[in-house]
Amino acid sequence: MLKLLNHDRAMQIMERENLDGLIAQLPVNSYYLSGYWGLFNTAVGYDGSYFAVLPRDPSAPAALIVPALEIRRLETEKHKGEGTWMESVYAYSDVAQEETELLPDGSPAGAVYTGWPVREGAELTPLEEDWLSVIRQLGGSMSPNAFQAVARAIKHAGLESGNLGADDARTAGWLEGSGLRKVSIRYCPELFNEIRLVKTEAELDILRQAAHVNEMALLVAADSMREGSTWAEIENMYMMSIAQQGGRGVYLMCGVGELPAGKVRLNEPVFFDALGQYRHYHGDFGRCAVVGEASAEHRKRHAQLLVGWEAAQELLRPGARCSDVSTGVGDAVRKAGLKNFRNPIVHSVGLEHTDDPKDFGVQPQTKPDRLLEPNMVVNVDMPHTEIGWGSVHVEDTVRITNYGFERLSKSDLGIRIAGD
Repeated sequence: MLKLLNHDRAMQIMERENLDGLIAQLPVNSYYLSGYWGLFNTAVGYDGSYFAVLPRDPSAPAALIVPALEIRRLETEKHKGEGTWMESVYAYSDVAQEETELLPDGSPAGAVYTGWPVREGAELTPLEEDWLSVIRQLGGSMSPNAFQAVARAIKHAGLESGNLGADDARTAGWLEGSGLRKVSIRYCPELFNEIRLVKTEAELDILRQAAHVNEMALLVAADSMREGSTWAEIENMYMMSIAQQGGRGVYLMCGVGELPAGKVRLNEPVFFDALGQYRHYHGDFGRCAVVGEASAEHRKRHAQLLVGWEAAQELLRPGARCSDVSTGVGDAVRKAGLKNFRNPIVHSVGLEHTDDPKDFGVQPQTKPDRLLEPNMVVNVDMPHTEIGWGSVHVEDTVRITNYGFERLSKSDLGIRIAGD
């Protein structure tokens, strides 16, 4: 089964923070803890539908909470060799006809879940047999709602009087309404990000593929650019290309304001910044492109960015501060002659575009400074735009190793000449 979780790091951080366990509700965190991505864990999904409970005590059961309709899908994921590593699954349906009815553990019972009907006399596949088996196993022990199911998981783990960290500020109220009045809930979403910063081998395998499919889709889109192209046309090419590779596009950007003339102009410096997903992990990649010919000034400014990338390669190693990498790269680019270049953003990449701990309501990319550690995956993000001229960009993803870094991007850093 799929285990993404850096379990040792999670235990260390819970011990440091005096937490007995974690409760994840946000899709990226419930997936990270459990290895299971819910059917409705989408941008238009439902809050409070999926949870994962991770006790600090290794002998206490970790648990996944899902709606009743998902239990067949749990078996489907198992058949693929994926799905949750957590053995305890608590499902919920609806309020039982007799609201006073209790489950054997004393928790409120939900309506019995029977699933879809089975055709009489049909020869069932092994997967269909497992669907029926899990319905027999879990269908009669449903909770009436997700919060009662979480409460059951907490009680079964012996945490009903524990100190638990949560990624959703509503968790304390949800659990109090479910009868857990002695448990202490601390809202600490930043801790989930801190745990996720150092990637496991399972995550690194996915991130390498995410970097690849995103990079290839950007290059296809850049090569499709023609004089008169709209940005929507170019972005559509990116979205189609990444989907063909099994990924999902998030955006393709040439600057927040898009093309200054509304369409691509001959010899205009254009930067490409692509963010895409593969199995819910992000690839983030940037390059320069032009239709026609790169002018001497275009080539000069691009070369100045590459001086910054050379500086980054000397700085990207364990023990370096993100702020020092950013300042070192910025200083190198400005010294090379691009005087108004802003320091680049050095940010973590993973289940979120920026996996770093972050505050709410702040300018995007604002984050606490941090020391780099082995198996952190970071981007050095180096865009430069001058209104009235154009844009250049270099951005690559790297894994920090024990002595330096592994570059996850593969293509060269040259300017893309569209149509060549």
